[in-house]
Amino acid sequence: MSNRRVWGVMFWLAGMAVPLCAAAATLPPNWQILPSSPDLVEDRLPAALRTPQLGKDGKRLPRVQMVVDVPFAQVLPVVQSALKPMGTLTGELSSNQVSRIDQGWGDVLMARRPELVREYLRQYELPQLQQYVSDGALLDSEIPGRMARLERNFRFEGRGERMPALQHAFNYWIGSAEQRLGAMGRSKSTIHVRVTQLDAVMGRPATAITLWRNDDWPNPGGGIVGQLRALADANIFSSGPQARIQRNSVPQPVFTPLFEALSALPGAGLRIGADASDWIAPPAPMTAIIEPQLQAPDADAAIIKANRVLRIERVGAYKTFDADGMQVLADGSALLVQNYPFTVMRWSPADGDTPRTLWTSPQPSVTRWMLAADVRGQVVHLLADGQVMRYDSAHPALVAHPLAFDQKGVLGDSYVRYIHDGNGVPLAYRRDYTGQRDTFKLWAPSQTAAENGARWDYALRFAAPRQHVMRGNLPGNAQVKPVQWDGPMANVWIEDVFGLTELDGSSGRVLRVLPLPRRYGGADTQDNIGMTQWTPEPFGSVNGRWIAVGFVLKDGEQRNPGMHVVDMDSGKVRHSLTLPGQDSLKVAAGSPDGRLLALGNAGGGRAAVVWNLDSGRSLTLQADRGNCSELQQVQWSPDGERLWGRCVDALVQWDLPPAWQSRRG
Repeated sequence: MSNRRVWGVMFWLAGMAVPLCAAAATLPPNWQILPSSPDLVEDRLPAALRTPQLGKDGKRLPRVQMVVDVPFAQVLPVVQSALKPMGTLTGELSSNQVSRIDQGWGDVLMARRPELVREYLRQYELPQLQQYVSDGALLDSEIPGRMARLERNFRFEGRGERMPALQHAFNYWIGSAEQRLGAMGRSKSTIHVRVTQLDAVMGRPATAITLWRNDDWPNPGGGIVGQLRALADANIFSSGPQARIQRNSVPQPVFTPLFEALSALPGAGLRIGADASDWIAPPAPMTAIIEPQLQAPDADAAIIKANRVLRIERVGAYKTFDADGMQVLADGSALLVQNYPFTVMRWSPADGDTPRTLWTSPQPSVTRWMLAADVRGQVVHLLADGQVMRYDSAHPALVAHPLAFDQKGVLGDSYVRYIHDGNGVPLAYRRDYTGQRDTFKLWAPSQTAAENGARWDYALRFAAPRQHVMRGNLPGNAQVKPVQWDGPMANVWIEDVFGLTELDGSSGRVLRVLPLPRRYGGADTQDNIGMTQWTPEPFGSVNGRWIAVGFVLKDGEQRNPGMHVVDMDSGKVRHSLTLPGQDSLKVAAGSPDGRLLALGNAGGGRAAVVWNLDSGRSLTLQADRGNCSELQQVQWSPDGERLWGRCVDALVQWDLPPAWQSRRG
């Protein structure tokens, strides 16, 4: 240990042994005067500034707020007199409208005057929400919940100018005293104090005193030697050590005289806090928030091992091909997509380990593509490279159709995404933020064709304004997500930050909204809205009448990814299935009859878990790394008897027991 570190520790221990100042005995519970930190000695803070500091719960505070029930005019001279020994205070007495009071005390004012908040929202927010209802972006039944959330999250800043009750004046005084230290005066210490009239905030004569000291001194490691060491570390993301060190604190020699002087004022009723928010009572938990009951896999579940059906060979440093997409067909074969160079292949058991190439794009890479089959697993559509390709396993050949949209700029737009209509036919959608209103746009085929080369025309089905109500300070991702169905549906469902929303299939107007439990992060007694990433996109079962929505919840430091299974008729959550301890959820798939749901991990070992949604029991699917090094996709065979997995280096199958197979319709 260096001599400097030894002296630092000794100084700190000596400080611990010194009896605390007399004022500390009058401090509220959990408040203390803490000895100077040994780290400050190591950082060569001037000795004159190595003083005990005010702390709360053992942590030093950068500043302190004190409030007394005494008029401003009586408090100001007491503050100036108590701090006079610290140096010459220079300051300015000012006044302003209460509507422009500091953000922190403005929030305290709003918490104490909720009627002002409600009146503001009634005048300036309610008309907009009512307009959303007229536009079909919101349900009338959602307005109370939206208004309550706006009230809970109301911030004073920028709002007070619209409140007539806050147009009278308040006084405040800001002062400071600066001191130069060291032989060359290279270190600086500045005491700051702010005295604010709080009569309008507290509803009675009251004054707030904010106190802190800013210290600024040369960094012992910030000179030429420190810069050279930083260069030697070769960290291109670091600008090297700063030339100076700064810190804010509440030193005992500054705090104690002021604290004692304020305490001595008749009727002071002195309260102390870390900042203005300490004067806001914590909100009561919302009774409407119900925490999800997570359902982990059965500990004693039966285990089914995978059979490898296609190995993707590696020749030297390269693989013979990649499988970046898979669509299982009814005849036991599979279509595969390789992203680079973009190639469509078909594999059947008779082909061994070499799929047959059906088509290769003239472009080496395609950024946006989609592969999907009809409910029978017979007809497959591939959208890629500005065209739709159709493959019928009964007449195995790719038939291509160039795409055409009824609006310019849609084709090739990098923000356009694709889902299918439940029967494999591609639909295009875009979250559009142009113009005065955000929309969720959906295009569907207005004309399909059978002959090779014949054009497919797409027309805009609707531009749903629901996306617009996601604007504002909302948690998580605010982009709505379309629900992918495994069969045709008349209406369109989306996931948004408020839950699951059913849109009219022709107009895009909101028909229903199903609230959802928490979908990301830790428990919050005040708000449970918001979507998560790192899970499969939402999907639904036509036969099962449910929608699966992803979540990544936290229990302490543990992440629990999974999916809520929501009954689309009752709106209730049937299950909240999770694979605990994983960072994310890689893959998921529902069985054709909607009775079973598989969730998968990225790695080997326990590759996936299948749940019976009727009984709640589960089945474990294993795949050793020799069969499947990393699971990328799971998909049920059209007959529901097997579950397929697409891995980085293979296709695998799990032959399911009869009780775990999808029932035939």
